[in-house]
Amino acid sequence: MTTVSTEDRTARVLGLIDRHEPEIVAFLRDLLRIPSVWGDGPALTAAAEHLAAPLADAGLEVELPGSGTDGMPNVLARASSGRDPGEALIFNGHMEVYPPSRSWRRDPFGGEIDGGRVYGVGVADMKAGTAAMTMATAMLARSGVPLPRDVVVLAVPNHFEGGEGTRQALRDGLRGTYAINCEPSGLRVLTGQRGIAYVTVTVRGRAAHTTALDIGVNAVARAAEIVREVLAMPITRASGEVLDDVKICNVAQISGGVAHNLVPERCDITFDFRFPAAQTQDDVLRDVRAAVERAVDRLAEFPVDVELEATCLKNPRSSLRVPSGERLLADVAAAHRHSTGEAAAHDVHPAWPDTPIFWESGIKAVTYGPGSMDCYWDDEWVAIEEYLAAVRTYAVAALTLGGGAALPLGGGNA
Repeated sequence: MTTVSTEDRTARVLGLIDRHEPEIVAFLRDLLRIPSVWGDGPALTAAAEHLAAPLADAGLEVELPGSGTDGMPNVLARASSGRDPGEALIFNGHMEVYPPSRSWRRDPFGGEIDGGRVYGVGVADMKAGTAAMTMATAMLARSGVPLPRDVVVLAVPNHFEGGEGTRQALRDGLRGTYAINCEPSGLRVLTGQRGIAYVTVTVRGRAAHTTALDIGVNAVARAAEIVREVLAMPITRASGEVLDDVKICNVAQISGGVAHNLVPERCDITFDFRFPAAQTQDDVLRDVRAAVERAVDRLAEFPVDVELEATCLKNPRSSLRVPSGERLLADVAAAHRHSTGEAAAHDVHPAWPDTPIFWESGIKAVTYGPGSMDCYWDDEWVAIEEYLAAVRTYAVAALTLGGGAALPLGGGNA
């Protein structure tokens, strides 16, 4: 029986990717032309069908199961190695995008190419990553090289609901040894990410007419004191230890008052916290509660009622720190070096990929993908070379994670 080394298999797949670069770029541009805005079921279904097509054409087992919300489907495709399906490598990405702002100077759904960049809503967050993992897997299958483990493509809607699409796939029984989340990292290998806590503070005062300020208690004015205190507060652990991590706190929403000539009796403030791995959502709540109490103490002459509520949309969003000695980090970094010729940098994601969900299910996972972590909103873009580098790195990773070995040579339909 003829065998082929990991190096030979890798060279075969990378050669195929190089020959099909125009097809790989066109696939991303066509995905960008589908307006798969969060919550738009028909458009998300169209995006799922677009992602499924090259995988099915390459001979993969492809399913479009519902993700549990409004019937919008996941894409679940498997390239079989003939080995234990529970030891698979899972590529993970989401299909939905935020609506475009009015400030776009290009067609947000045009997939325009200019100056080596491809533009479109959600190209960084994260259609480039989702397209790259799809085409990498399709090229692996088309090359006919034997795989050391199954490779699964999991493309989901409802990521913005706390990773609901990914959670549903795992609830339905998807298992693996490794996962690579393809959210934008600037091709850095991410060693962790911040958690998210949305905290709403409700301040209740006393209504009155503007001409009777002395009997009213202005909830909006009192809320301003609370905002100042929260923005100035330290971040701590349950032990009381003050952390030196940078605090990310956005005063995201404020609403209050019912008429221009009345003292507002209620004001609601929603804070968006991105907390470090050393903290939990409970730690954030404790810090906010202490800040509110300090503000209320200063306002004792004009007492107000204050309520706190932590919300997380549909699912909690915990922080993550990948263990420093985890081999997966080194293996993905090695795949990056093989594909690009450059050493991989490391970083921590300020947003919230689905990566922690895999760890919670016993699957080792890391985030690595094309596009800048801060390249969102107006005229969003990804460099075409960065997108193609991600395709190559994903393919190499699929062949080398956990160490490679010589395997029987397969066919191919390149």
